[in-house]
Order: sequence, then structure tokens, then C-alpha cells
Amino acid sequence: MRFIHTVDQIHDDGHMAQAAFGISVRVAEILRGTVGRVVGSKVLLLVGPGNNGGDALWAGALLAKRGTDVRAVCTSERFHEVAATKFTAAGGRFMALNDAKKFAPDVVLDGIFGAGFRDELSNGVRLVIATTEELGTVVAIDVPTGVHADTGVAAHGSVRADITLTIGTLKPGILMGQGKAVSGVLDVVPLDFSYPTTDAFVVDYSDLQHVYGPPPILSHKYTRGVAIVNAGSVKYPGAGVLAVGGARASGIGMVRFAGEQPANVLQAYPDVIASQDLSHTNAIVVGSGESGTLEQLVEYLATDLPVVIDAHALTFLSNPEIQTALAKRHQRGVSTVLTPHEGEAARMGFPRLNRIAQAKAIARSLNSFVVLKGAGTVITSPSGAFAIDRFGTSALATAGSGDVLAGLIAGTLTQSLALEEVLLHISCAVALHGLAGRRAGNGCTATTLVQALVEVHAELADARE
Repeated sequence: MRFIHTVDQIHDDGHMAQAAFGISVRVAEILRGTVGRVVGSKVLLLVGPGNNGGDALWAGALLAKRGTDVRAVCTSERFHEVAATKFTAAGGRFMALNDAKKFAPDVVLDGIFGAGFRDELSNGVRLVIATTEELGTVVAIDVPTGVHADTGVAAHGSVRADITLTIGTLKPGILMGQGKAVSGVLDVVPLDFSYPTTDAFVVDYSDLQHVYGPPPILSHKYTRGVAIVNAGSVKYPGAGVLAVGGARASGIGMVRFAGEQPANVLQAYPDVIASQDLSHTNAIVVGSGESGTLEQLVEYLATDLPVVIDAHALTFLSNPEIQTALAKRHQRGVSTVLTPHEGEAARMGFPRLNRIAQAKAIARSLNSFVVLKGAGTVITSPSGAFAIDRFGTSALATAGSGDVLAGLIAGTLTQSLALEEVLLHISCAVALHGLAGRRAGNGCTATTLVQALVEVHAELADARE
């Protein structure tokens, strides 16, 4: 697990020196990978008025000492004087924007604005970005200039980085929304600094190996978990197959199917049982493919089982009886998971603010865990703790992908979990779904996604044995 912070970049010279060293090392590695050398290569610094510009100048000084030709374009009359002195002493030179194309840099290092940026970009800054964005590999320091580090909102004309070297810790804004789209490959530059405690995180491979490791030697089908999947309809018969496929790929012991089209599911998966029997059941998913009724949801919420509410079943959440049931479940320490995308969340009455705020508002109002799907899926608990998924890919933007995820979450929650473990397990399900999307590639369909889930899960389990 890796924690996320929204704090601004550290401002003292000692930490700037650390950051600059890490940046220079990473840029040198990029140069070796792209042009085959550090000595004689060219780096153009885009320097802003604050500490982000200071990081760029100080890193530029270290690169110049290694034989790199480093030039700097300033976007303001103000700049970090200590770093600028080091830069010029090492042989770095300032230059006019008009000369940037003639310089023909191998790397453009963006140090205009960092994590403290909250405004819009001036015309002058946008001109600098537009003039230099195609001159070489664009490497952003901390966050690409123009990205709001805590929301992922990107100002008009923001830098589109190929690589973002985020300083010390991940920032929410480069993991989701527009910020994710313009940040490119993420790389954390270590910083020796004690960050404040946080309730925000991203999962890593060790978390996935823990959640999806091999079952205990003495396991049987009931100890591995049993889920009821109420998915699919006459209109969307495939949704049941996909949701069941997601549940089975979680490593579950048994799936019971309670949807309208059991023949399709049983033909695809003969091991599935067509039954609505809640006995020996550990989790329930309802709603995928326009499945489920209000009465069924009332019945499910009356249990002490985790319930995943997806798609069509989200429309029942405005019902006062359902809202009362959700509040009572929360008081009993029973988990409910809602899986809307931004559009569904807006139709539920939660406006599109920023992704974290929207997810937290839903979770708080409906006493539920929320999986707000999209670019940088946000997973949050009723208490406000949250995770942002970093494994998702645009390959998952395909019909039925959400059905697979709903089943996978339900299957993952069939283990006996303390309430404080639920957020991590849901987040791991989202991450596994993302890794499977990467495995399936740009030709991903929901059907190939299920097979990719099986393969990725098997690799995680094998790594633990």
C-alpha cells in the first residue's frame, strides 16, 4: 500500500536539494534510454517563479555538471535565486523562448508550477507550453503544470507530460480525471520527509498478493466463499454471464445465480447453481444488466451480508425504505458497496464536483462504500477514507466491463472481513480488474476481460506459493 498526500511541495533548500538530485538521476536515465547518452545531450528547463522552478534549476545544475547542455526559459521575472546561482555556476544558460526550437532539446523539463497550483494559466505560460511541447520528451516535476494536484482538474493549455516525476509521494490529481490523462508514466522521486498521516492510498502488488493469494490448504468450497449473483435480464442476457465470470475469477468457492436468464449462465459455467437460496451465502451482487427488483433489494439489505449494488439497482437508492436500510446496515457494521460512474452519480443527485468530493458525498449520504468508476476510479468508505486506482486503463471502456467488476467485488468480499479491511479489499478488486484490462489490451471486450482476470489472479496466487 502506498499513501497519497495532497500537501504542497516542500519549500526548504535541504529538501529541494534532495528532490533535485532525484530528478537529475531520473532525467539522466531518460536521456540514456531515448538518445543513448547523457554527455552532449540537451535539456530545456521551463522555469516558473516558485519552488517548482527551483527544483528544475537545481536539477539542471546537476545535469550540466554531468556534461549535459542545459538551457532554461523563464515564465516570470521572478525565480528561485539560490537555485539559479547554482545553475549558472554549473554552466547552465538562460535563453529566450524564440530560440527553443533552434536548441532542439532531447528532454523538456517542466518546472513552471507544481502541487500548489490552483488557478488558470496565463496566456504567456500557455504560449511557453505550446511552443515547447513537441520539442522533446516532456518530463513534469511533481505534477504537470496546470493540473490541480488534489482534484485532477487540468487548466486550459496544461502541460501534457510523457513522464511525471512526482516528489516524495503520489498526488491525487495525477491519478484521476484530466490529470491522469496528461501525466503520462508516473515515477515517485523519494524524499526524506515525515509526511502527515493520511487516510488516502493506492494499492500495490503486495496488497493484491495478500488478497488474491492461494486459499488455505484445508479449504473447501464453502470456506472459499459463496456469492449470489442477481444480474442480467431479457434485454441484457449477457450481463449475468459477465457478472458471474467476474465473481468466479475472484477465487470464490461457489456462485449461485439468481437472475432472469439462468440458461445462458449455466451453459457458460456448468459449475454455477441456479438458486436464490441465501443460506451458506457470503455476499450478494444485484443490478447489473437491469436485474433485480425493489423487493429483492429490500430482502438483501435486511441480511448481514455484504451487498454490491450496481447499475439498475442504483435507481432504488432514492427510496426512503432503502435509505433507512442502508443506515441500519452501517450501524450494524455491515458493508454495502455502490458502483456508479460519474453520470449515474449525477442522476442520483450528486453533482460532478471533483471525483473525490463526489464519491465522498455519496458514501456519507448513503452510508455505503462507493466505487466511483472512471479515469482514476475512486473508492471511498462512509468514514471518508479513500483509495484511487492506478491500474485502470481506457481498454476497460467497453460494454459489460462494469458487470464483470461488480461480480468481482462481490466475490472478493465473500471472505470474513472486519469493516476496516473492506476498503482495501474493494480497492484490490478494482486494481485486479485494471490489471486484467491491461492484459486484455486495446482489443479488450468484457468476455476477454474475464479470461484475463483468471490469468492475472493465477499469477498472483502462484507468486505466494
